[in-house]
Amino acid sequence: MGNVRSLGNKMDELTALARSQKEYRECSIMCFTETWLHQDIPDDNVSIAGFHTVRADRDCAKSGKRKGGGVAVLVNNRWCNPAHITIKERICDPNMELCAVGLRPYYLPREFSQVIMVAVYVPPSANPTSAIDAIHSAIAQLQTQHPSAFIAISGDFNHITMDTTLPTFTQYVSCPTREERTIDLLYANAKEAYSSSPLPPLGRSDHNLIHLEPCYVPVVKSQPVTTKTVRRWSEEAYETLRGCFEVTDWQALCEPHGEDINGLTVCVTDYINFCVDTIVPPETVLCYPNNKPWVTKEVKTILNDKRRAFTAGNREEVRTIQRELKVKIKEAKQKYRRKLEWKLQQNNMREVWSGMRTITGFRPTSNRGVGGSVDGANEMNLFFNRFDSPLFLH
Repeated sequence: MGNVRSLGNKMDELTALARSQKEYRECSIMCFTETWLHQDIPDDNVSIAGFHTVRADRDCAKSGKRKGGGVAVLVNNRWCNPAHITIKERICDPNMELCAVGLRPYYLPREFSQVIMVAVYVPPSANPTSAIDAIHSAIAQLQTQHPSAFIAISGDFNHITMDTTLPTFTQYVSCPTREERTIDLLYANAKEAYSSSPLPPLGRSDHNLIHLEPCYVPVVKSQPVTTKTVRRWSEEAYETLRGCFEVTDWQALCEPHGEDINGLTVCVTDYINFCVDTIVPPETVLCYPNNKPWVTKEVKTILNDKRRAFTAGNREEVRTIQRELKVKIKEAKQKYRRKLEWKLQQNNMREVWSGMRTITGFRPTSNRGVGGSVDGANEMNLFFNRFDSPLFLH
């Protein structure tokens, strides 16, 4: 990533780098700002073999400037199929230029539904408040529309930062990008996702390029697998248990205890648990940390059917199963939504909070000791007790 200050006249050098150097050849995404491209420059002039180019040239009418600006994203075809690349948002105004590109690569950790690469350029003459507000609004809208997406924001921010405006994002560029300043930044909504290192400028640009190497560890590897004991209830199990209770001689269970309510309660409870364990024995299942709560047994069965049909080479059956899978996933999500809504209606805040943590992937931090000094505590004590002092009452 970096500010190239005109991309068209540097394509020969970039093509040579992509062929000869590993950092460029195996790069998943290249994100450039200040491309200085316009409608008279065709896509073929800014394309590299093996990469798909997404460009957002400056709109002179909207930006109020005659030339310059522009952003471009080059996606490696070996990392993401060009058919799975979509433009989510494009904004161009006097204060900033933004292009959000949605990507569905061949492999992605299950906790992320897709990747959204946001290329941003903020001109030096931009109003800081207006630029920050516009970027924040665009990112908030993307997060609302795609809550499980991995979002990375790359670009030349010049005199603004998004550190306080986007508190859930982490900034990963730690080396100078223009002389001693770090103005080309990358934000991502995942912790410990990248490590940065500088690369030589492209052509005669006065900005260094930045190589960001992924170091993200998927949730399935970073968190342990847990076990849970469940019972697989069915209509047949309900009928069998109902029949068992109907033929039970309850009088024989109650008579030996007489007036002993506690003993009777323990006896009946143990008998009911014995019947349940006999008819519906408990099973131990593995719960992986990246499992989605709405993925049910029916959804898994259809997924396995799709794999078998694909292995057999039956394309027509694969398409049929895919339509069924889409319906089942939608039903499973709606069922889980109704389950959360029912818990809200029952004021079961504990279960609701547990479900929300599962959906959002929230992990509480470890408890930390309260810092401070004795003098600070005394000052707070005097401040809050001032209402009881005689001077305050008079």
